[in-house]
This record gives sequence, C-alpha cells and structure tokens, in this order.
Amino acid sequence: MTLSTPALAFTDLSPALRIAHTLVTDMSAIASPPEVCLKVNSLLADERSTMADLAAIIVRDPALAARVLRLVNSSWYGLVARVDTISRAVVVLGMDELQKIVCAMSAVNTFSRLDGSVTNMNSFWRHGVYTGLVAQAIARRVGVLHPERLFVAGVMHDIGTLIINHRYPEIAEETIRQAAGDEHQLALIEMEELGFDHAQLGGLMLEHWQLPVSIVDAICWHHEPTAARLAPVEAAILNMAGDVANDSGTGNFSELPGPGSQWDPTLLTRLGLNVNFDIDTLMDDVDREYVETICLFLN
Repeated sequence: MTLSTPALAFTDLSPALRIAHTLVTDMSAIASPPEVCLKVNSLLADERSTMADLAAIIVRDPALAARVLRLVNSSWYGLVARVDTISRAVVVLGMDELQKIVCAMSAVNTFSRLDGSVTNMNSFWRHGVYTGLVAQAIARRVGVLHPERLFVAGVMHDIGTLIINHRYPEIAEETIRQAAGDEHQLALIEMEELGFDHAQLGGLMLEHWQLPVSIVDAICWHHEPTAARLAPVEAAILNMAGDVANDSGTGNFSELPGPGSQWDPTLLTRLGLNVNFDIDTLMDDVDREYVETICLFLN
C-alpha cells in the first residue's frame, strides 16, 4: 500500500503507518479542513483563478477576513498606509502566502476544538507560534526563499500531538510524563508505543488538508530532518526552531522545563547553509514579535 502522493516519502506503509493513515481518515469528521481552506486550495490549483476570486472567498468568512486584515496591518509588514479591504490584502500578501496563512488560521480554529484534557491548549499554541517565528527568522538569516512558509509550518508542526491526545489519551498522558519536557524524547516514546510519532501523523493529516508538499514533508520529518526527501532544509529549520522555542521559557511545548537547548547548527551546515548568526539576537527579535502574533491567531 502506498500513499496517493509522494509528499511523505513513505514507499510502503508499515502496519503502524496504516493505522496512522486510518486514524487520519477517521478524524476527518472532527478535524476536517474548513470549506474556506478547501476553496482557497482549489483556487490556487486553478491557473484561471484571480486575486479577486480569492478575495471573494475570504470575505464570505467575516471572522477570517478580520484576522487577515489584522495580520496585514501588523508590524510584520510595516506598511505605511493601512489596508482596509481584503482585495488589497490579497495584493499585499500574494496568493501563495495568503493560502498558507488561511490554512494555518483554519487549523488553529479546527484543532482547538479537540479534547484538551491531556494538553494545555494555550501552551500548545504558544509553542507553535513561537516555533514558527523562530523558524521564519532562521530561514531569513540563511537565505531560504519564502521564509513565511516556515512560520506556517511552525504553527502546525505538532498537530499530530493533538490527534494522539484525542484518540489515545491514556497513552498520550504517559508518553508526555515520560518525555519530561523533551520533545525529541516524546517522539521516540511515541514510536515505541504506537509505531509512528506525532510528526508523521501530523504530516499525514496536513497532506489530507492539501497543504503544499514542502510544508507537509517538513512537518512529517521535523524530528528526523535527514530523512526528508522533499524539504530537508525546512525540516532541519523546524527541528532547530523547536529546540530554541523549548529553551525560551515562553514557547516550550509543555508546562515542564525542557532539557536545555539542543540547537544543532550542523544540521544546516550539512545542507550547505551558513549559520553564522547570533542566536540571542534572533530570539530578541522573535520576542518582540511574539505577543502581537499570538493575539492574531488566538483572539
């Protein structure tokens, strides 16, 4: 049995991954992509679509439209003149970036409805947003094209954890206890218990959501970036961004203190990227953006 697309670089599905694939299908009724996300993805796949078509879809969702306008008028873009219409926002953001932002905002709304008895949802999304900001900052510093992709991937990189928590709450509670604040250890324990980890499960779910394959592949392999076939650079950046977030105190993935930074610059060096930048300066930049950004996604 093979996946319908090559995004996750699984040639053959093991019995455990078949279970994961079935789990994603079963969860679709609870965590299905909102209609606006599907329509935006469909438009982006149609060469005849226009920015006006995209604006018309977003305007039909007032809550989403309001968040998009808040985003485009935030300090992220530093615009001199205020943007008051979705049509203008589409021009400023561009269709590709807007697709990713719409899907990220939709994911936050959709997955926040899952049972949060195991996971503190505020901590979960704080970690996602902080990881996304760090990933975007790293991507900018090493010259990766379209660094905003890494922000979106960071926001959603641990989606699989919420699925595990919802479907296997007792296993999730025990694996989180054993991991003791170490996210990489959590993935290893999940592999032992389930045969797949939250990264692979999240990749499968977001592939089902029809997100761009580079984001899907990076999320799938963010705990094992050298295994990524389509997006090894992005996977490595997510890996390191998660470590920085967990070491920050603000964006750690659980209420437990992490084991300390596992930042490994050799990951990017092996991919031919220059990592001669000051991590403390990077974190100062992220801290300045964090409060405003978390409000955009959670309020």
